[in-house]
Amino acid sequence: MNRTDTPALRTWAMEYVDGWLARSGHGMDRTAMPLPERWSHEGLRPWLQAQHDRHGAEFEENAAIPLPSKEAVVDDTVQTAPLTLIDGSWLQGFTDYEQASSAIGHSLFETYWDELGNGEPHLNHPLIYRDVLKEMGVELPPTASAAFAQWPGFREESLELPVYWLCVGRFPQTYLPEVLGLNLAMELSGVGGTYRRARLALKAYGFSTRFVDIHNTIDNVATGHSAWAADAVDTLLASLPDAPGPGARADVWGRVRVGYRSLNPPRSVGARLAARRTRFTGRRK
Repeated sequence: MNRTDTPALRTWAMEYVDGWLARSGHGMDRTAMPLPERWSHEGLRPWLQAQHDRHGAEFEENAAIPLPSKEAVVDDTVQTAPLTLIDGSWLQGFTDYEQASSAIGHSLFETYWDELGNGEPHLNHPLIYRDVLKEMGVELPPTASAAFAQWPGFREESLELPVYWLCVGRFPQTYLPEVLGLNLAMELSGVGGTYRRARLALKAYGFSTRFVDIHNTIDNVATGHSAWAADAVDTLLASLPDAPGPGARADVWGRVRVGYRSLNPPRSVGARLAARRTRFTGRRK
């Protein structure tokens, strides 16, 4: 979790990211996904609003579905802890002043700083989440400790995505398109629907809803983190030539789409084999 690097750690982290992205891109051309196949000059704001409306409609349609049990709510909160307690870590590289002051990086730094509470402990998202866990009777070791990683209450798969976040956050330039796609997927993921349903479940069992309330507010698609995430993608794509080849708009947009999918990559055997092959044979082509 710290910023110090060794050659071995850097190599391991990059191999993990390359494998994860290979898995994320597996079969993407044969699978429908929310992001359009091509980026247009109108930008992502209209698409973003449409996704928000879709989330809201799904929430209304699912209103009659019974809430999960208290045990299921607690289990989900616990298994999500390795992610939530490093909230924003995929943007850690944008704390470097050269990145934080750039046309694309400034809003990503602001997003990261918001996740940490802007220096105010009572607004720090991981600390707020720990308060909810304490209400559930769960006391976790310090996040950066070996005891946390080895805590017996976590399932192994609950650690896979957090490790990806920590790894990709070390390479803000190398994986810029993928990070922008991941950031967009993450900031949009709960707005309008998931957070609202989570609020109902938490409230039903007497747990604080503060964490989901904050995120449903600051991640909004008009002026919040989701909007900033879409604007960062648009800023990058608008600066690129509309031509064939690596580094041009179509190529980079494809990488953004893979990054978007990397929040929830396919779990098939084929996808996992693609990740394994990449980690053993080197960087993706």
